[in-house]
Order: sequence, then structure tokens, then C-alpha cells
Amino acid sequence: MKNITSAFFAALTGARDKGLVPRRFVWITGKDLASGAPASVGLWTGDDDINITVTSGVTGLPEARTYYGGLNLKVSPIPRTADLTIQTVTITVGQIAPAVQQLVRGYDLRLAPIEIHDMSFDTGTRLPSAVPEIAFLGIADGAPIKTPAVGQDGDIEISAISAAIAMLERTNPAKSSYEGQKRRSGDEFGLYSSTVANWQIPWGQK
Repeated sequence: MKNITSAFFAALTGARDKGLVPRRFVWITGKDLASGAPASVGLWTGDDDINITVTSGVTGLPEARTYYGGLNLKVSPIPRTADLTIQTVTITVGQIAPAVQQLVRGYDLRLAPIEIHDMSFDTGTRLPSAVPEIAFLGIADGAPIKTPAVGQDGDIEISAISAAIAMLERTNPAKSSYEGQKRRSGDEFGLYSSTVANWQIPWGQK
């Protein structure tokens, strides 16, 4: 069960009487194509740009960030699973805004860390009810740019997969590679690893 702040919990439980204004925040950290340095861009489902403090999904500490709004941002439902199934989330955003162009054309998004936060805004004051809560921590798995026809809208779909589960499926070729084993003082443990899978062993026969 996920623990949330008391203020966020109060906003959710009071939604029947006061209403609910849900918002989502997306934080993507890629690599600048020119310098190779990490660079981040924040997007959210609001209409205007906002400076807000969120709880970092990496450090768990409050962190002040800038999120750009008015981008027609849509985030697919985040799967909640109890097994090792990889969670996949699709982030759709319009491609006209300069911030989005910088993100997809100026940064390398291969395996870029992605954080998604959830929060609701007070229906009266239109201010955040609490510090946005981390809802998803993953990595980019693709960001195709769709070129629209004349007169139509174009968008970008960024596919994100759960970081923790994706790391469990990574393989280390050096563990089963003969070339990798040879570098360890002549170890020949993987000498026949490339052919042993095709061996036909006639058990119980001459």
C-alpha cells in the first residue's frame, strides 16, 4: 500500500463534497546532444507554466522544479501490479511548444529517467493541496515524432517502462561469453556456450 501525505489524503476523501482538480507532472532527464550533460524538462497537465516543489523520485527529498503547461499533455493510466510485470505508461504531448522541441530534438532520450507525480488542486484557492506525490518512476523506451498532414495536429508519444522491473530483465553477456571469460586468467567455462544449446544427447542409447 502506498503511503501518501495527510493533506493529499484529505483532498481525495473530500472530493465528493468539494470536487477534485487532478493534475499530473512529468519530469524527463535526457542528455544534451551538444554537451552530453544531463538536462531535464518538466511538463504538466495545467494551462500555464508553474514553479513547484515536488518530492524527488530518486532522492526522496523536496526539489523545486519548473513545469511547462498548455502542452495538451496526456498520461495514460499507470498500471498497478503485484508481480514482476513491466508497467508501461504512454505520455502524449503536442510538438509545437519550444520546450517539447528542445526535449525531443535537443536531448538524447534513450533510457532517459522519467518521473510522474500526482497532485490535486484546491477547488477554491486553485493551489496545490500538498507536495506532489511520486506515482511512477521509469525510463524512456521510445519517443517517435509524428509528422501530421496539412491542417492536422501532431503529437509525440513517449513510451515509459517501469525502471525497477526493467532492470531485472537486463542480461550481462560477459557471464556467458567465452571471449569475456578468457579475460579472466584463461577461464574456459563458456567455451561451448554458443553451441551447447543445439547438442542432441541420446540419453539411454548407444
